[in-house]
Amino acid sequence: MEELEQATRQLSDPDAGWVYRRDAAQLLGNLAARALVALHDNRDEPDMDVRRSIDKALAQCSAALQGIAPDPRAHACTLAELARSCARQGHREVEPDGDGFAVIVSLDGGRRQRVKLDRIRKDGRPEIVRIQTVCGPYAPQTAEWALRANLQLTLGAVGVADIDGEARFVITHNFLMDGATPAEVKASVKEIAVYGDWLERKLSGSDTF
Repeated sequence: MEELEQATRQLSDPDAGWVYRRDAAQLLGNLAARALVALHDNRDEPDMDVRRSIDKALAQCSAALQGIAPDPRAHACTLAELARSCARQGHREVEPDGDGFAVIVSLDGGRRQRVKLDRIRKDGRPEIVRIQTVCGPYAPQTAEWALRANLQLTLGAVGVADIDGEARFVITHNFLMDGATPAEVKASVKEIAVYGDWLERKLSGSDTF
């Protein structure tokens, strides 16, 4: 750790000399590569607590590569880290959406589904991460069918929410903010996008995005 701190200081010091800064960069790169390989090789760790720590560490590394500095006071992933962990070029694009983020998921047949991630705060209750996608306008005649569709979901549940002043069918899945991992959130986003699009096609046949 002392060598790590010294290398970090030298690399950031323009007066340290290029040789020392070059060696510091090489040392930091080697340490980072070895750490990432160890984390990646153990990402399927069966122990839940260990796996969550690995997922969090990988999310922090991913965020760092995008210029997001780690917060030493943090005990959980930020909403931005969770959202950006869902990104995959050509498959899932992440963009800001109000106070949260939206993941635009590309599906078969050129269809797309927008999945929203929000951080929900309520007095006296633990903070949660809400993952939600809109599936189409609410209609009483299809309410029973939509509720029965819940039985086919492995993650989340069908509900009705007021979106822009109109009742809409949605699929929602919640996590406690403290302890939510990138792997869990990404799995939820992918699952909800697929079933949200399926429900939308069943309800209206459209792809309103």
